Amino acid sequence: MQQMRSLAETLRDAREGARLSEAMMARLLGVAASELKRMEEGKEEASPAVLDRYAQTFGLSLRRFMAGEAEQAPMALLFRSMHDTGRPGLEDLVESEAHRVLGEFLRCTRDITELREVLGERRETSLLDRLRPRPVEPGSTTPHDAERLAMSVRELLGLELGPIPSMTDLVERTLGVDLLWVSPEDLDPSIDAASARAPSPAILVNLVQGAECWWRTRMTLAHEIGHLIFDRSLLGGARRRGFFLFSPKLPRVSGRGTRAGGASRWHLFDDFESIERRANAFAAYFLAPPSGVRHLVSRMDVMSEAAITAVCHRYGIGREAAINVLINAHGLSRDARQAMTARPHTRVLGAEHADRFSGVPGLRGGTLQDLTLRALAAGHIDRVQARDYLQLPLTEPLPPHPLLGKELRAPLRSVEDKVRLSAARYLLRRRGGELFHTGAVSREPDGWRVELLEGQGAGPFRAAGFLRMTHGLEVREEDSHLDAPPSSSRRPGRPRGPSTPV
Repeated sequence: MQQMRSLAETLRDAREGARLSEAMMARLLGVAASELKRMEEGKEEASPAVLDRYAQTFGLSLRRFMAGEAEQAPMALLFRSMHDTGRPGLEDLVESEAHRVLGEFLRCTRDITELREVLGERRETSLLDRLRPRPVEPGSTTPHDAERLAMSVRELLGLELGPIPSMTDLVERTLGVDLLWVSPEDLDPSIDAASARAPSPAILVNLVQGAECWWRTRMTLAHEIGHLIFDRSLLGGARRRGFFLFSPKLPRVSGRGTRAGGASRWHLFDDFESIERRANAFAAYFLAPPSGVRHLVSRMDVMSEAAITAVCHRYGIGREAAINVLINAHGLSRDARQAMTARPHTRVLGAEHADRFSGVPGLRGGTLQDLTLRALAAGHIDRVQARDYLQLPLTEPLPPHPLLGKELRAPLRSVEDKVRLSAARYLLRRRGGELFHTGAVSREPDGWRVELLEGQGAGPFRAAGFLRMTHGLEVREEDSHLDAPPSSSRRPGRPRGPSTPV
């Protein structure tokens, strides 16, 4: 009973520490509010699946969540900040289910850090700490001194005024930041990216417009680098607990300075939009420094399509970003911006570039997958741990890797074993079912057929019916047949060969 009370306290403390109501916590978990209340009172034990959802919501492993770390987790800091604004940001989070992907992103960053430590591959991230955080000055207007901040980072990296050939290389190899990639099928398309500093710096990129829009990826990476450097002191206690922030799309600003399309869907904390607009401006100036842009178009009509195209090609940025930099670099009017933006044009950038993402989106692919398989090949983890890191069932082979042979990649359990185990669990829930044995398993066009046997000891065994199961391993009772349960006076035996139960 003491253990159940301890678990109940852990669940309640996690929720209250994040300033979440019972109703909001239940919605984040996808359970009924009455069920959550019973779990917090110790009257009902949370299932393993629900406990894992708790941990995921706070961006923690199950072990760390059970150790009581939820209150100090970066996601809890964000929840508290969103609560304190009094705006419906948490409602948006629940409706989009973005908290699941964001929480999993934080869990993956910790897994990556653990695997790097196991492999002895610590990343050098000191450059990120060479520049101090810079809060947005109260009352300042866009671009909030973003040009000076961008030039300070360029100077630190020795970039001068030239283009950056590859942002992915700069972020991963020079700054030591891990990159994780998802698609809009995984994460709400209104969220462009996220970034975290603990336990090691990482950026999550949402490929909203597809991998072929590599110029968008470049802007996204520059935007998040601005957050990691200059905004890492946001959300009180971030230095001790770890910085985490996600970046949604902001509403456009019309020519008169009003928001086009209404209020922002997301509101994470006070001055959030100012911080996001500074990060947008920082990204544009970091990729295309105004001094370099002015030199590039010095002999052109700066409002011409030729000037826009030249900036796009030279600095690897999209048309809208190129127009913004030209406008700001030359102090042009809003009317000039509107004329340049509205002018008919064709796509000026090709689909191929060093920053085009060429892998398969997914949090547990890419870097995490490579580290996991290398750790397995080196003997630092076993095959079960590898599948745990990659969230693969024991019935599936591990992904191909140059360092892994067939033996290490092979499934630990056959699909037939999995089917037989599911059938055995179904029988145990059925009255008298524990007296049957599962036998041979065969594939059918729409699922599986599991033969059932009855007998004692070493046999003989007789056919006692069959179960038909879907590909999802649910029993189709209407298509199955079980003989009347054998006498309860008999003790079930253990058949041999293919009829051995799991």
